[in-house]
Amino acid sequence: MKRFVIITLLMLAMLIPFTAAANDFGSSVRTALSTLLGTGYVPACAQNIVQSMDRQLLVLLGEQYSRKDLRIVITVPVNLNDFDKSNALARQVAEELANELKTKGYRVAEIRRGKHIEITPKKGEFLLSRHKDELLNLPVNAELILAGTYTVTEKSVRYNCRLLHAGSHEVIASGNGTVPVYAEMYPLLDEDPERELPLAPSVRTKL
Repeated sequence: MKRFVIITLLMLAMLIPFTAAANDFGSSVRTALSTLLGTGYVPACAQNIVQSMDRQLLVLLGEQYSRKDLRIVITVPVNLNDFDKSNALARQVAEELANELKTKGYRVAEIRRGKHIEITPKKGEFLLSRHKDELLNLPVNAELILAGTYTVTEKSVRYNCRLLHAGSHEVIASGNGTVPVYAEMYPLLDEDPERELPLAPSVRTKL
């Protein structure tokens, strides 16, 4: 059955004419194939979110501006019920969103850049930091800020993300996506990083 679905989707993708509407449908087909073939649930979720935002932004930009005219700051999605909580999966989603936006042609600002490259024996070379006193204190000129929330259920994690105008409360674009939950993902959903959880490695894990 799975093989039949994959073959059907491939045939549909090849038969799609090269029109704007068809390109959107083809993108959806490729996303479905990506998930079915196991290339990652998190990348597919990020693609869905960015595709929705991108369509809205292109309408707003019109013909006078392009994606490269917008600089975006990425923040990590937080728990809808407690904005002080997040987890490893949300941080990975933020990384994927940054990658997707950059691939689309938007300018993405890295606000975690440190002042210096730290070289630590037996560990490596580091530039990124989350310590305020170690960050490069340069003004970040950005038009948009990406923020979002997530809700965890027994079967999935639902992400709702927004691009906010940097100088106001206005939502410029929005998008949502879902990541399925299975046993091996539970450690990534933990919102208490100090607590040790048992590992459950498995070849089924698909990030």
